[in-house]
Amino acid sequence: MEKVGQIRFDSYILDVYDSLDAPYFLAVEVAKLIDYSIGKTGQMLEMIEADEHLTTTMYRSGQNRKVYMVTELGLYNILSQSKKPVARKWRRIVHSNLILLRKQNKLTIEGQFEEWDIMSDNLFIDPDTGILMEFNTVRGGDVEVIEYEE
Repeated sequence: MEKVGQIRFDSYILDVYDSLDAPYFLAVEVAKLIDYSIGKTGQMLEMIEADEHLTTTMYRSGQNRKVYMVTELGLYNILSQSKKPVARKWRRIVHSNLILLRKQNKLTIEGQFEEWDIMSDNLFIDPDTGILMEFNTVRGGDVEVIEYEE
């Protein structure tokens, strides 16, 4: 994976890999962000869904090495579970933005959750893989099951 940019938040910098629209982050850098020791990166990855991280090979320190990468959603889920100050700040900003978005859409809290509830009707967790799936109606009225994509 190739580095394509950086994001900055508070006094932290995370390198962005692969794409600015569908980014990946080095799990060890995310671990440093929330003060996890590098040895506990695997434990941190257990906090998120299987489709929110992957293992790949990257050229680092003069050789190809196995590295763990985290998706954007994985990063958000890690931050939403951490009690570290940087994560607490991030959550406040994101939650404020959700409230602002709800108000801009002229919805009450009841209306917003009603919309989300309707959206969740087509989603389920595959019991065998643990991956979030969705029912998708195709032309002709047939329903197929596909992996959920944001």
